Amino acid sequence: MKIVTILCQKGGVGKTTFTVNLGKILSNRGFKTLIVDTDPQGNVSTYLNFNKNEENIINSTDLLEKNYDKKIGSSSENLYIIPSNKSILKHNDEKIIGGPKLSRAKNFFASHQFDIVIIDTPPTISSLTQEALAASDYYLIPAKPEFLAVEGVSQAMGFAKKTIASIKNADPIFLGVVLNQVDTRRTSFKDFETELNFLLSDKMFNSKISQLTEIADSPFYSKTVLDFKEQSKARLEFLEFSNEFTERIGL
Repeated sequence: MKIVTILCQKGGVGKTTFTVNLGKILSNRGFKTLIVDTDPQGNVSTYLNFNKNEENIINSTDLLEKNYDKKIGSSSENLYIIPSNKSILKHNDEKIIGGPKLSRAKNFFASHQFDIVIIDTPPTISSLTQEALAASDYYLIPAKPEFLAVEGVSQAMGFAKKTIASIKNADPIFLGVVLNQVDTRRTSFKDFETELNFLLSDKMFNSKISQLTEIADSPFYSKTVLDFKEQSKARLEFLEFSNEFTERIGL
């Protein structure tokens, strides 16, 4: 079982759309996949048209509070979800004292024989993000190729390193940065890509996800890239990324 956190302290980079599409592709490839939402907005549930307030379904607040007696939500074949809602806000600003709480759920995940667990985090730096990192084997950062991306990636990496150093037994591996919502028509794109490649070297994913209307609109229709035409650019790019992703984590 591999546990991966999707981290970005800046909103508007399409992190949840990215997470859901990756999860859907992995589940379609036969991997038993769980998406854990730790964002109080619960956007993963909204995207997948899943009731985030279902009382008999375990949510991320339950995970933090060791309430494992509910069932795990199912979205489609091989794709499962632990939703989040506003109840998790009470854990948002807690200091992690006495050890992270989410890490205790690893045995719970393992008992359900998941191949991969993907944790979607809030678009802020908070204790919920720290909890996710502490429970993970890996983490990656989606970023838009724009002026503030370099600073944003640096801040996210710095926060992750500080979290890992301060929490016992927390040692997730940094998978790298994947460029999302890429518009190659912008004259500045190559400059930002070059700078990020210079700073990150092999920690930059070769795959990139373009800024496409069909991806931006897909949550409204509860669709993923697998619902698009086989030769659609969005579908092919996500499939390429998923191959690179699974290779990096040895899945």
